[in-house]
This record gives sequence, C-alpha cells and structure tokens, in this order.
Amino acid sequence: MRPSPLTSFANTVRTAFCLIGVLLLSWPGLLAQQARAEADFGAGSAPQSAPHIQVHLISASSVVEPGQALQLALRLVPDDGWHTYWQNPGDTGLPTRLQWDLPERFRAGDIEWPTPERIDFQGAINFGYHGETILPVAISVPAQIDDSALTEDQTLRFAAKAKWLICKDVCIPGNADVAIELPLAKEGNATATQTTEINWAKKISAAQAQVPQLLFRGGAEYAVGEQVNITIDASVLPTLTRPPLVFVGTKQIVDNAEPPATLIDGDILLISAQKDQYLADPPDLLPVVVAVPDANGAVSEAVQFVARKVAAVAAQDTMQADVGKAQSFDVDTQPAAQSNGLLMVLVFALAGGFILNAMPCVFPVLSLKVVSLIESGNHSAALRRQHGMAYMAGVVLSFLVVAAVLIALRLAGEQIGWGFQLQSPLFIAFLIYLLFVLGLSLSGFIEFGAALQNIGSGIASDDQHWRGSFMTGVLATVVATPCTAPFMGTAMGFALSQPIVIALLVFAVMGLGLALPFLLIAFIPALANALPKPGNWMVQLKELLAFPIYLTVVWLIWVLSRQTSGDAVIYILLGLVVLALALWIWRQTLYRDRVLWARAVAASAVVLALGVGFVGVSDSEDSLIRTAEQAQGEESSRDGFIEAAYSPQRLDEALASGSPVFVNMTADWCITCKVNERVALSTDQVKSAFAANSVVYLKGDWTNADPQISEYLARFNRDGVPLYVYYAPGQQPKLLPQLLTAGIVLDALR
Repeated sequence: MRPSPLTSFANTVRTAFCLIGVLLLSWPGLLAQQARAEADFGAGSAPQSAPHIQVHLISASSVVEPGQALQLALRLVPDDGWHTYWQNPGDTGLPTRLQWDLPERFRAGDIEWPTPERIDFQGAINFGYHGETILPVAISVPAQIDDSALTEDQTLRFAAKAKWLICKDVCIPGNADVAIELPLAKEGNATATQTTEINWAKKISAAQAQVPQLLFRGGAEYAVGEQVNITIDASVLPTLTRPPLVFVGTKQIVDNAEPPATLIDGDILLISAQKDQYLADPPDLLPVVVAVPDANGAVSEAVQFVARKVAAVAAQDTMQADVGKAQSFDVDTQPAAQSNGLLMVLVFALAGGFILNAMPCVFPVLSLKVVSLIESGNHSAALRRQHGMAYMAGVVLSFLVVAAVLIALRLAGEQIGWGFQLQSPLFIAFLIYLLFVLGLSLSGFIEFGAALQNIGSGIASDDQHWRGSFMTGVLATVVATPCTAPFMGTAMGFALSQPIVIALLVFAVMGLGLALPFLLIAFIPALANALPKPGNWMVQLKELLAFPIYLTVVWLIWVLSRQTSGDAVIYILLGLVVLALALWIWRQTLYRDRVLWARAVAASAVVLALGVGFVGVSDSEDSLIRTAEQAQGEESSRDGFIEAAYSPQRLDEALASGSPVFVNMTADWCITCKVNERVALSTDQVKSAFAANSVVYLKGDWTNADPQISEYLARFNRDGVPLYVYYAPGQQPKLLPQLLTAGIVLDALR
C-alpha cells in the first residue's frame, strides 16, 4: 500500500534532520582534518654546505605513520652554473648515490630520477640537472614499530651517506652524512615538527611529477646493428605532436654526440641512435625515457619503459633509410607485422605451462590428478571429455584471475610479481588449512559428499560433480603459480609489457599448457585406455597419495615460519588440531538423527580453528619480520666467499669497485629456487670458484613483498623468481637459465 503524502513528507523531514545532525557532528572533525592537511608542510633537516652545493634530507610528512609509505627526498642546491648528474651521466660524470642507515625493518626504494636535461660540458654530452634538484625516495614503514627503533627523543632517525659529483669548469666529488628525525604519528601531532615556512611536501610532489611514468606494456624492443634501433607501440605513449626527447638509461650503449632520431611508422615509434664505439655486449634489457617537449622546449610529460633485446626490430630498414626524415616527424608508413614474435611467445607460454606439471611445487596436485585420471576409466568418453573441459576451465580461468589482479595492482603502482599471493602469510595459512583437509579426505578420515570431496577427486560418480574437476584446476593453479618453468619468464615478461588483451591471452595459453596432459587424456581414447583399470587398489593408492599433501602442509608451515614468527606456527598448529576435532565431530553426525547440536558444535569448532590460525598469523605477521630483513646491512665472508643480502646500494658499490657480482633472487616458497641452491649455488665447487674470482654473491629474498626486488626483476623483464644475473667487470649483465647446474654457473664465470 502506498504511503500517504503526509507520511512521505514526514519521512523526508526526518531523513533531512538526520543528515543535518550527522553533518554537524562530523563537521569539526572534517575541519580539523582539512586544517592538518593544509598545515602539514612536511619537514626538512638543516642544509649542509659543501663546495658549490648545499644538500639535506626533506620529508613530505612531518610524522611517520605506521604501515604507510614515507616519502623522503635528497635536496641538492648547487651554485649557479653548476650541475649534478642523472642515473646515466652520459659521456662523463657520476650519478648521485644514497647509502641508507634506517631504523630496524624500514626499507628504502631506489632514487626516483626526474627527467634530466642534456648538458654539453666541454664537448662531452652529459645528462643531469642545474639548479635545485630533488630526488625522491620511498621508505617502506612497517605496520608495527618497536620502541627500540626510537631515539632518546622518541623520534625515528633516517640517515644516509650522500655522494655526488658537481661540475662547471671543473668537477668536484662530494659526500655528506645527511639525516632527518621524525616523530611517530600520534593523535594530535600531525604538525608537531612543522618549524619551517617551506612546503616540503609540495616540493617533493612537484619533483615526483617530473619523474617519468613507468610503462609495463607497449612491446618495446631494441636491436644493435650499425645503429641502436628501438621500437615501442606509440599508442601507450603520450600524444606526440613534435619529436620527443629520448634518454637511454644505461651508459655506453649509444653515442651521445647526436640526440637519437625519432619517427612514427604507422602505430610504432621508431628511435635510432648512433652506437657507442665501446659497446661490446648489449644488455638483455634497456631502460629508455621518452619525454614530450612543449613549444618552449621544456618537458611537459615523460614516460620510461624497458626495451627487450632482439635480433632485429620491426621496420628497422625503414628506420635506417628514413633517419634523415626523422626530425621532421611526418613519416607515416605501415608497420612490419609482429605476429611472428607474438606466436613465438605463445609457444613459450604453452611449453612453460606444460613443463610446469613436472615442477616440484605442483607435485602434490599431481597426486590429486592421478586419482582423477584413474577414476575416469569408469565413465563414458563423453563424461570424461566433460571433466577434461571443466578441469581446463578451472586452470585457465584461475590463470586469468591471478593475471588480471597482478596487472591491475601493477597499473595502480604496486611493485609485485608472479606468485605474489604466497607473499601473504594469511593466504599461506588458508592453503595450509585447505590442503590439510584434502589430505584427511584422501586418507578416508572424513567424507564431505559432493563439493569438497571432489576437489581432490576431480571426477565423481554423479555427472553433476564435474565441478570437482573445475576446483582441481583452481587448486592446481594456486599451488603452481609460484613456480616458474623454463620459457615462462620470457613469456610473462613479454605479457606484462603488452596491452591488457594480449597479456591475458599469453596467460590463458600458459594455463592451457598446465591443463594439457589432463585434456589430452580426456579427448584421446587411446591415452584413456592406457590407464590402469579401476579396482580396490585405488583406495590404497588414494590413501598413499595423501602423504604428498601432508608434506606440502609441512613445507607451507615452514614458509610461514620464515615469513612471520614461531608464535604464528603455534597458532596454526593449534588451529589444525581444533579443525581435526571439528571434522571428527562432524563425521560422528553423518548417519544419525537429531544431532543438530553436535553439528553446531562442529561448525563452531571450524570457525574457532580458522579464527585461531588467522588471528595468530595476523598478530605475528608484523611483530617479527624475517631475519633476512634484520640482516639487510650485514655481510659475511667465509674463506674468501663474500655473501650479502641484496640491496641496490650494495650492488652499485660492488660494481663501482670493479668486483664481479652474482645476484640470486629467490624466495622460500619457490621450490625451484631451493633446488637450484642445493644442486648448484651451495656446492663447494661453486663457492670455491666464487672465492677464487672474488665474486660478490648478493642474495635477494622475495619471500615477503619487497619493492626493491620487484624493481630489480622488472629491469630484466621478469615478474617472478628465480632470477640469476652475473656481472663480469666491464661487461653487460648476463642472465642465467632458471634451472641451474654447477656447470652452468662455472661456465658463466669463465
């Protein structure tokens, strides 16, 4: 029945008064929040004077918020006419460097370099900055900050040794110890340290606006012939109405005497530069900055991307023939087809997914699939094909979901890579519970009926239970994604540099490769007939195959202990005991009447088990981060074998000293990484070779999310571990295969 007009009017008035009341109650808080936002100008340390320059640290915030990234920056103010240098200084010079000394469990990212200017310094072409220069650096702040990290004044001290080279008629190297102290955020102290009229937050924000935006798509490639030729899809770039400015991020690749020539060839931006005369071994990946100048020549917008080395780039002949026209920026021809390159990547993706079935981290799921394949002998060919398609759908859709989340987070600015879900202790806790229950199901401890039981069986007697095959595919993907089979690194790196549609196509083909063995058996009768006949022995086989699942649970608990603390492990083990009790109570009620209370107790016990485990993990996730984080600044040397935790600063220092460097990017949840370390990197033969050649061994641990490692992986167009890179003195870095032997490592050293 419709309300009367009087009732409607009364309801409207009542709603209006409620809204006004809420607004009046919240207005003081909103005003205070706005006042704090407007008043918080950040903070800055006192400038230190050095010959022809002043330097100091500044902060975009006046306080440190736990769990929130802190934006610091090094501010350099040279005298008039003097300049400092970019990450690639050009023909001469040195880039500005920072070596951090931070509170425990804090981490510093790389310097975010604003777009440089081209500087002609006594005939040498350099890249750097005149005038005030602000170099932002993001600091990762833990969610919980121990009192031990605070100074006597109850502040947090962020210190760094800054090194620079400043030039005019002469060049003067300089260094200084810079530091800034900020209080921990508390109620009402958002502006507690504001003692300056300078808006440091605004200055840092303006500097970040000058940092080129990082592109993860566009299919950038480069090839070295008589010229260094670079191509990228122009559709991912800002609108180009005049020739862009191009800066190559690695030195001694191109001759800087003349700016790189540019032209548009269909939908492709072509860049051609003179090859550096000392270029011997081009790197696999080349960082490139493309800046859009305005009418006055000032940079209005800039982007940065990584170009992958290939034998020849698209339209290379056109580029070399028309290089004289490039600066007119009016060439418009049809681009050469790149379908062969995409086809090759799809082949790599299919092969990588197929080989993933044999990787150690997928073995527990293989046991589930074995049972499914054998049980399929009881069914018709049509039903077997139905289950094969369901399994493939579960794998492919799961790959697409994980890939879509990964792409979305990367577009949002997160530095994450393939297998990122196992960097979450809560997700690992979920997997521990799930696999533990599946193991109990295979052991015959509990029967769940249709849905949950068929996660482990894949095929059931009722043809409506093909959903179990779908869920087996989902589980296979969840466990398999942390592994990186051969060819997958290349395919994933290519995918994440392409438009979203192509990227998802590559990941879908990768999932198809993982599902291919099951799919072939489902659709090829000869393969299905070759399977053993079902019988009573299958019950014993199913019970036997539960033990790889239990071993996986043990492995995941170990990974969890490496990510959090021993307390979290105790909580999880206690949760497993409560969960087993809940399942036992449930089993007692399966064939009895009037047992609602018992089932309610069982359900409550399940909730209690989940709560105990997840709350325990959440509480300890931030209370104890890995020992590797605490030892980031530590270095060990045994019998001439130098080993240290990876950091960009340590890598730069080792390379600057002329030492050979071997970088190992690994994670505790990556079984392939652990196998490589055992059979190759940890052998006495390899360690002795490292010591004999004075190789600095840097190990990056990606067990927990680490923006520095994610950025390093991105340099080599990789999005997962393992990654092995060898730096020989005076040569470009060399990528090693993802499956190592001692011989492969020794050959690289030679």
